[in-house]
Amino acid sequence: MSLFLSQKVPIVFVPGLFGSMNDQIIPGTGDWSFGLARTAYEPFVRMLENMGYRLNEQLFVAFYDWRQPVGLSAEQFLVPVIQWAKQKTGSPYVNLVCHSMGGLVARSYVQGDAYQNDVDQLLVFATPNAGSPISYCYWAGGKLPRSVHAKRNVVEIYMNVYLAYLEHGRPFKRVQAIQKHFPSLLDLVPAADYGDYLLEKKNGVESFVPYSSMVVRNEYVDLLNRTMGIIYDRNIRVTVVAGVGHETIHYLRTVPSLSPTKWVDGRVVGSINSKAGDGSVMAKSVFALEGDKYYVEASHLDVLYKSEPLLWQLLG
Repeated sequence: MSLFLSQKVPIVFVPGLFGSMNDQIIPGTGDWSFGLARTAYEPFVRMLENMGYRLNEQLFVAFYDWRQPVGLSAEQFLVPVIQWAKQKTGSPYVNLVCHSMGGLVARSYVQGDAYQNDVDQLLVFATPNAGSPISYCYWAGGKLPRSVHAKRNVVEIYMNVYLAYLEHGRPFKRVQAIQKHFPSLLDLVPAADYGDYLLEKKNGVESFVPYSSMVVRNEYVDLLNRTMGIIYDRNIRVTVVAGVGHETIHYLRTVPSLSPTKWVDGRVVGSINSKAGDGSVMAKSVFALEGDKYYVEASHLDVLYKSEPLLWQLLG
């Protein structure tokens, strides 16, 4: 692959967490759309159209059920859209442009056994390739404690909307409900390549909880990262873009949990933040994926727009 082609290679855009919505996910929301994320993604689609990619002709959106494990999303939702794009355009290849969780869905396909040798470029923006501590808070504790982050971030806003839906009209134990109805969240917690991230305080002394000893581990992304070389063996060009300059959770401060089912690796009571991230994902997590790497001074959503010159260079 990586050939010079006389016409544009079609784009398949894979949105991030909460960037796909339909009646299957929340009844009454209609056919597939960007849902709550439309204000971020619809302008991005228009930007790609201004580059010469007409929607559903050279530009295709791979909506998916983000509640499900990323491997299932790749198999059930991404693969059919890639096939549609190739059939519609006659191109043997597509370029995958992915935001946030969408990058993990794309990686699941290009690194998997079902891969059809049909991806020329993989462009990932703000993807937590080694996970994000925010996700530990929701998976293990059902919430982002107020003591953790001074500013609301996009994950927190969308998560609260979805949890309000889960709570509506039914008995609700938040942690159990999240783990039952939202199993993909485990694919977003920090993986081994993130490094130890829980600081536990015991007897007045703080020390890191070793990832290897934790109950909550991101075994799926650990597998993706161990087998990352498959992408390069398949001659896929990889571009990785991270946003920086926005206060982002780097480490979580914890104390021992008293519950056998909640905060199992430590109850979160605070955080250590860094501006080496986009407000939701640390740059070091994005760059856990090898490829051509770029920093952009941007928030988690704005990284798409701030990367327009790069997109022109790679796809224009």
